[in-house]
Amino acid sequence: MNFLVKFGLVGFVAFGLAQAKVNFPFPQKNNYGGNGVVLSNLDEAASQLKSAFAFYMKDKYKEDATYAAIEKDKGSNNFVSEGTGYGMLMMVYFSDNTTSYQSQFDKLWAFYKAGVNEHGLMNWSFGGLRPYDNKANAATDAEMDVAAALIMAAYQFGDDKYLDEARKLLKNVKQYEFEENGIHKPGDAWNDKKNPSYIAPAYYRLFADVDTENAEFWKTTAMKANYALLEANSAEYSTGLFDNWSDASGKGLDGNYGYDAARTPWRLAQDFYWFGEEKAKTMLDKLGKWVSGNAAKNIRGNINRNGSVESWAAHNSTFVATLMTSLVTDASRQGKLDEFWSEAVSLGEEAYFEQSLKILCGLLVSGNMPNLAAATPSDPTSSSSASVSSSSVESSSSSTTSLNVVAAGAPKMTLSGRTLELSAKGDVRVDVISMTGSVVKSFDKNATGSVSISLNDIPSGLYVVRVKNAGISNLKKVKLD
Repeated sequence: MNFLVKFGLVGFVAFGLAQAKVNFPFPQKNNYGGNGVVLSNLDEAASQLKSAFAFYMKDKYKEDATYAAIEKDKGSNNFVSEGTGYGMLMMVYFSDNTTSYQSQFDKLWAFYKAGVNEHGLMNWSFGGLRPYDNKANAATDAEMDVAAALIMAAYQFGDDKYLDEARKLLKNVKQYEFEENGIHKPGDAWNDKKNPSYIAPAYYRLFADVDTENAEFWKTTAMKANYALLEANSAEYSTGLFDNWSDASGKGLDGNYGYDAARTPWRLAQDFYWFGEEKAKTMLDKLGKWVSGNAAKNIRGNINRNGSVESWAAHNSTFVATLMTSLVTDASRQGKLDEFWSEAVSLGEEAYFEQSLKILCGLLVSGNMPNLAAATPSDPTSSSSASVSSSSVESSSSSTTSLNVVAAGAPKMTLSGRTLELSAKGDVRVDVISMTGSVVKSFDKNATGSVSISLNDIPSGLYVVRVKNAGISNLKKVKLD
């Protein structure tokens, strides 16, 4: 490949990334393949979420030149590991065509890594933005969200380094935060009881694809053991409300749905939305039936698992937003789902935990928290129809022509697994190009309307596929698993 060609391709890649910023810009408004229902007004929800996130960034997100963290209580200068996970997830999912939060994501991840203990797991609490091994020990819920955020970041920001980081972290998680039989531990230094809200089955599926050495543990051993715990806990009360803490068999120890238990339906809703898991659906259906019998404005917690509420219980998004996620399995509860989201929004700007759960649950039920590992990246020029500058050119002879990123009449292409399907007529040239501009493989075909090309022998990763037909080029960024 001559210099002009390679320079032009590198220019295209740089242009695409500079314009679109990310592969899955907010808002996604994904319907999760028809698994369940999402909010009725997705545009309004996206706007509301952006406002909630803007407050979060202003009020909770703190950084210096090196690290960033989410402040637990305003003015406390206290930062907990769970907040790092929440923040990393938000930076992935709120990145859009004008703002990438990759820098903030990296600073949160740097904070995590600087605060790890001898097990390679972050100590759960710090007083200040200068983390070190303060011997506070790790909490498993944080690792669940941090590892998942790293995996999602690889697809959002197009950098496999995050998968490598997730792989390293997961080996430590398995060794120190799970029993050999698959049951989770609440942390790396104690195991007296279990926390149902630390169980993240949707993430286990992601972990199996990344930590391939332990794939069977994640997708089978941990999945079965922890779902059994959840099912036993759900079965104890007709409300379907989960307990804050349980024993290893799932028997509840606290008797109430409080600030720990609140995350459980959100985690189950992820597994239902992303993977259509029937066990998740069954438990959400049961809880959703009880929730739908309550007005959102009357929801307060802690909630006794029999459904009664103490007089001192608080009305906030910890309970309104999380119980909302139990309503997603049944289309007949669409109105109730919308009611609960409206109530969460009406609660306005809340404290750290409440605001975190409002945003995370809102992202999920508005279709803005898809499994990016299974999603199709947006066109890298979706935010702009401009052409590459004249310095980014393609040459097949002594003459050069400007390379249009998006051109009318360009040959259409779709990727199904590792098969590229083209809609074109006549001679077709296909180049698979690395993100550094090198052509990995080329194909010359003659199409009579459609043609299929196998990409099975190309290594996994992110690429730009260029298709030329009848003098017109189409370029699309794709991911090959």
